[in-house]
Amino acid sequence: MFSTGGLSNVWTDEENFTSRAKQLLYKCPVSRRCLEIRAEKLASITIKIEGASKATKKVLSQPNFRDRTMSNLLRVMETDLGIGGDDWLFLNKEISSRPILESLRPDFMYQEPERNRIFYDPSKRLTGTSKPELIFTMDPDDFGRTQMVERLIQGSNAYEVIDGAVLQISIYNPLSALQGSGAGDAILADVSAYAAATKLMYARFANGGRKAGWITLPEMENLEDMTDDDWAKLRDTMSRLRDDDELKGLVAGSNFIENQMTFAELDIVEVVKALERRIAMALGVQPVMLGFEGETTGMNMRTADRTFYTGWLKPRAEFILGHLQAFLAEEMGDPKLSLTIDETQLPYLQDDKLEQVDKMAGRGALTFNEYRESMGWPPVEWGNVPIPVAGAGEALATSSGDKEPQQQPETAKPRVVGHNADTSRRSDQRA
Repeated sequence: MFSTGGLSNVWTDEENFTSRAKQLLYKCPVSRRCLEIRAEKLASITIKIEGASKATKKVLSQPNFRDRTMSNLLRVMETDLGIGGDDWLFLNKEISSRPILESLRPDFMYQEPERNRIFYDPSKRLTGTSKPELIFTMDPDDFGRTQMVERLIQGSNAYEVIDGAVLQISIYNPLSALQGSGAGDAILADVSAYAAATKLMYARFANGGRKAGWITLPEMENLEDMTDDDWAKLRDTMSRLRDDDELKGLVAGSNFIENQMTFAELDIVEVVKALERRIAMALGVQPVMLGFEGETTGMNMRTADRTFYTGWLKPRAEFILGHLQAFLAEEMGDPKLSLTIDETQLPYLQDDKLEQVDKMAGRGALTFNEYRESMGWPPVEWGNVPIPVAGAGEALATSSGDKEPQQQPETAKPRVVGHNADTSRRSDQRA
């Protein structure tokens, strides 16, 4: 989380983080929607909390005044991770019975590994004057452990010591030991190309589809001998041929030379479609989830949900929950704290779960309560009885020798069910 050695260049500072946020969230609707889908899907998971104290449960149920639920905090965390690769969480334990967990903007965080300190300094970014609101002193012998938190007293330059800790969740970046690298780093060029292509399309449509080019001067003898009056008459004639900045005609002897390719020549529509898919796949979002042309819905959507869950959502959720679990277990004194995904609450996994549980129940491997638990239902008093298997009673009675299973009496007259039908009786009774 925090390294005191191996200094490297700052990867995500206040300037390039802002630039990335503008590119990914405001200049490209595809990347914005992909980041929103990632945040929404991560926020939709249900967290199973075990071994938590009352104070820890309060933190996880209502982290802070802005993020009234854990789902809202997960949205903020994933957005920061997707754009810059880092998310900073501040655990304020000033009120021991009601700690607060809030996310700090990563572009306001400044690290000084040589002094074992981290600053939260919004004024440096906004006004250019350094006046940190929070100063975190880290333990050089226990990486990631906060030794002391100092908070700026409003209206003065003095600081007060409060009880708290800071956590940095970082996506591994091989080019920097201090900051992570978000998924958006891989598609900045594609996003820029997408913005340029859409800007070109907008300019062409805003121009009424008119092409750009040059106009040659009419063939005149002795152009060098033309007086100022002659040039004024020529300019007046050309201006008369224009209406609302649109050229309606040419002066006799002039020619229009086109210097712009058409959409078909640029193949700009196909280029935009290809860029949309490249951006979506780089962010791990299935194209069907964005409703691209040619993508179907229904079963494809359910398959995409499962693929997205197993391929991205589950690993990312376990990554974040693992950091939170270790951080809160240490800082809140809950060594048995466990944070996991409650997969029974995921609608796109219900069919798979039901099919698996039904197979186990059909083989007599589950009790009623085990079946109910696997489906996310509460147990019942009579539910500790194994689910009976069809035919198991007769097989058990035969093997134990209690009595022979009752056989159906045979009739002398075979059943006739159709022409050349086989009633599966004795050979002399087959029709």
